[in-house]
Parts: sequence; C-alpha cells; structure tokens
Amino acid sequence: MLAGLGLAGCGGDDTTRFVDRPVEVVVGDDPVSEGREVFRFETFGNERFWTDFMQLPQGIAQAEVTPLTALSLGLNVNVEALSPGTAAALLDALAMIEDGANPQDTILSNPQVTLALINEGAVIGVVPFAADGSRKPLGSDADFNANDSLDLARGDKVGVTCALCHARTDDSVVPAGFAGPGSVGVQVDGVVAEGIDVGNIFAASANPLAYLPLLQLEFDALDGATIGNGDFTGIPSDGTIDDLNQVAREYLTGVNEETGIRYYPVTSFDATPDGIGNATYVPPFFRTDLAAPWGHSGSFARLNDFNNLVYTVALDPTSLLTDEGKAFLNVLAGPVGDEITQRYQQILEDSGVLSSGMALDDQVPLVDSETTGIAAGDPTGPVGVRVSDDKLDALKAYTDQLESPAAPQGLDAEMVAAGEAIFRNSRPEGANCAACHTPNPNDPVANIIVSITTLYRDYEDDLLVLLERDDPLSNVQTTLAGPTPDYDNTLVVLDASVRQQQRGFSKPLLLGLADKDEFLHNGSVKGEDAAEALNNLFNPARGEDEMGNPVNSPHPFYFPRSVADETPATEEGRAALVEYLLSRTTL
Repeated sequence: MLAGLGLAGCGGDDTTRFVDRPVEVVVGDDPVSEGREVFRFETFGNERFWTDFMQLPQGIAQAEVTPLTALSLGLNVNVEALSPGTAAALLDALAMIEDGANPQDTILSNPQVTLALINEGAVIGVVPFAADGSRKPLGSDADFNANDSLDLARGDKVGVTCALCHARTDDSVVPAGFAGPGSVGVQVDGVVAEGIDVGNIFAASANPLAYLPLLQLEFDALDGATIGNGDFTGIPSDGTIDDLNQVAREYLTGVNEETGIRYYPVTSFDATPDGIGNATYVPPFFRTDLAAPWGHSGSFARLNDFNNLVYTVALDPTSLLTDEGKAFLNVLAGPVGDEITQRYQQILEDSGVLSSGMALDDQVPLVDSETTGIAAGDPTGPVGVRVSDDKLDALKAYTDQLESPAAPQGLDAEMVAAGEAIFRNSRPEGANCAACHTPNPNDPVANIIVSITTLYRDYEDDLLVLLERDDPLSNVQTTLAGPTPDYDNTLVVLDASVRQQQRGFSKPLLLGLADKDEFLHNGSVKGEDAAEALNNLFNPARGEDEMGNPVNSPHPFYFPRSVADETPATEEGRAALVEYLLSRTTL
C-alpha cells in the first residue's frame, strides 16, 4: 500500500486531515496582482504537452479554424490584449456586418486571424510561447512585434491556463450569441465560460489520444466494460493510432442518439484520470474563500492541493507515467489503474511523441514542478510532484477576492423576499433549502459532503462493485439503478474517502446563477435559461415518469413535494424561489 493517498495523519503530517475551512496562506507583497498573472498566463510548462503531445495548435491550423468557429466553440477573446492593427481590423469587420455584410465575407472567416489572435495572447486561457521558451508579449504590449507570427515550425508553442474555462468577457465588443457562446470584450475572471466546448476543442488536436487517461476507455481488465454517458463503447486497446484518434474524437464530440446528450457535455471538464467518461460542469472560481471542499466529489480539503492536481495531471497527464503516478493509479483502481498507465505509455510511443529508446524519467513529466518525490497519493502532490507554492498561494489570493456577478436587473423585490422565506424555512409544501445550503450568500458553504444516497436514493439498489478496496477507501463501484445511473460517474474511482469522508458531493456556491442554463454537477437539469432550468430543478414533475409513477431523480427536493400537491400558490412559490436564487450575490 502507498504512504499517503490523502489519508489523515499519513507520514505524520497533520495538514492532510479534513479541516473545517481551508488554512490561511501567507503570500507576497502584492498577491492579488501576482495571482492574476498566474490565473491568466501561468502554464507551468504545459505548452510542451499541448503543442508536442496533443498537438492542439497544429490541429487548429490544419482544420483552418476561423474566428467564427472559435466563437462557436465558446472561446473568448480579450479585446485588451489585441494589437492596434488587429483591433482596428476587427472593428472594421463588425462595422461591415452592421451595414449588412455576411460575417463569412469578413476577416472573421479567415483562419489566419485565429492564429493571429492566439499569437497575440488574446484568446482567453490560451498562451503563446516563443521558441526560446519565453511567453510572447500580448498584442497590446509595447514590445509586441507586429511582424511576428505563431510559427510552430520554428518552435513556438501554445499552453493552456485555468482561464480557459473560468473566465469570459463582458460582451462589450462581440456578445455571446453572435456566433455561439464565445464573446469578445474585456476579460472577466472567475466566472464560468458558459458554453465552452472543451470536447470539440480537444478533438481539434492532431493527437487527442495524448489525453487518454482522461478519456472514456474500454477496459480489458474489466472484460471490455466501459463507464460513461450514454451508449459510447469506449476507446479500445487495439487499433492503429489514426483509428484510435478517430474513436477519441467520437467520444469528445459525439452525441447519444437516444437521449441527445453529449458524451463530453458542453461547459464541462474531466479532471479525473480514471478512464471513465465523467466530465462535470465547470464550477465558478470567484470568492473561493467561501467554498470547500474541492472537486465535485470533495476529494480535496484545500484549494491549493486541488489546483496542483489540475496543473500536474489534468493539464499535463504525462505525470501519470512517473513511478508515483503509476502507484497512485494502482492504489486507486488496481489492475484498471495499471492498464491505464500501460496503455498510455504505449499510445505515446506509438504516436511518436515518446521515445522507446530513451529513459522514461528523462521525458516525463513535462510540467515544471518545484517539489518532487512526494509520496504517491499525498494530497499535496498525488502523482509525486507539486508546482510552485508561492504561485498557488497567489492564485488563491486572487480568486478569493474575485466578486460574484451582480444580480440581474429587473428582479421583482417582493418575489425575491418571498423566495428567500421559502429557501430559509421549513414548510409543509417542501423546500427548506437552508437545511443544506448557506442562507447568507456572504457566508462560507458548509464544508461537508452530502451522501450520494441522499442525492440519489436508488444508488444502493443495484450496485456493481468493480474493485474492493481496503478501508478507509470506498470500493470502486457504480450504480445500475434508477432513472439516471450515470449520476455517480465522477465518484466511481476518486471520492472523498481518500480523506476519510463519505462518498457523495460537495456543496456548490449558490452565486451568479443567472448565466447558467444547466444544474447539478453533470448538468442534467436543463432549461432555455437559468430561470427555466431552476424551475425544472424544483418542479415535482421531475420526480415522476411519463406514466405518473414516482421515480428517484437526482437531487429529489421539490417545491411542492409532489405533483399531487401542486396548486397555483405552489407554482407562484416556486417562481419566487427561483427569483431569489437568481438574486444571490456577495456584498
């Protein structure tokens, strides 16, 4: 067994234990400014993974992705990073469109402009680097060279930051909806990049198989079984690189024809290297001082540890091929974990990005780590490496102080007050949301895990145990019961039992909800807008099938409790509850 694995007291380190609130950190003289730089531009060297292994910029160039296509994928452009020439050309194109021109007849349909936007550092969360390894200046910087271009043949590279999913713009130049969910304007950090299509973006890579541990696999160790959303059969272990890359793209972009649900849903990201299709809804990253634990499953007590996992695994999975990375997956998933690392190494060698003739330790991981040799499974570095603590501290200082979005204009004050009363108080009709959720939006979320059996009551009715694990780890298992058995996908392998907590989900910040149109961690409750989606979440009709028979849908808390209790008054009450939730913001 491994030392650590995030268990209390391992190695005698008291800091691995569950804590009520994240421990305060000490940062430099100007942590917020430094944290802003980390949030927007720090890749910790992952440009080598995204350019040399995934070959994302090569794929974008080969596919001739236009700015219109980029916007349709939910990518956002920071107007403050543009060079004067590019900004003028963009404004000219918008003026032409306003005068009646087809957007396809402007520079917005020119794929070279997309590469120019990347080269200027204007695509939020996508960071260009020169061949010498230095980050390129923004297009708006005084030292930007207008004659420079993104030259991959020369050795230029492109990395990815957390801003890709956790920032967008203020819609001031090109609003979301013009050509999809993407926008052009002044960058706004911490909010969810609603509509970001991570699956299609990753699929544009020339070698998406380089992301194998975080894709949905068909496991030989489980006799061909696979776990994910819908009817995708998993990426098999055999086949040519070209064929397997095509299967990977089918997973990243495909749709279950029966349900219409994407295998890798929009506005979702999968940060768990378990070979399971469990991309989950991107959470906001503002007022992080009010949130904990981290990860939908609550596997991390501390934000810095969670962020380190993202930087060292989700944004560079080659760390899984270190001895500690292999050991981490072995203790989490036994033979399945071993299969993931064996297949991953073989895929990277077969695709030519790893050399079988060179020592593996000399090639991976690619991430620039400050600390190495951490015991596998330790929460401070589950795969044995950790990036700069100074930068993690600064990042936390920055996201802690980012305010939640303001409440939308035009809310009915009387309805908000009535909805708050329903939220806070137990009533015969139902609700009493405050039994779980923090009534005051300025207070921290309760730092506890809500049991999976509370949130999905059919969970234990038909459990498939895939691997029995020693206490305190819960078994690797999934449910086959109820109307939404894939609700537990993100908990199958990695859950809060790694820190001696129950299997379940952490509580979300109920702030800035007006921009969302999907709710629950898997985005399974939807609507045309936030109001409709929230109404659907609380509508007791969700607790019945088409024949009117009761079903245990996820998060089975409605207002009123059942369809039989529905009256005009309860419909008004539910609308008021929705109005109140839309109003929640920090002061």
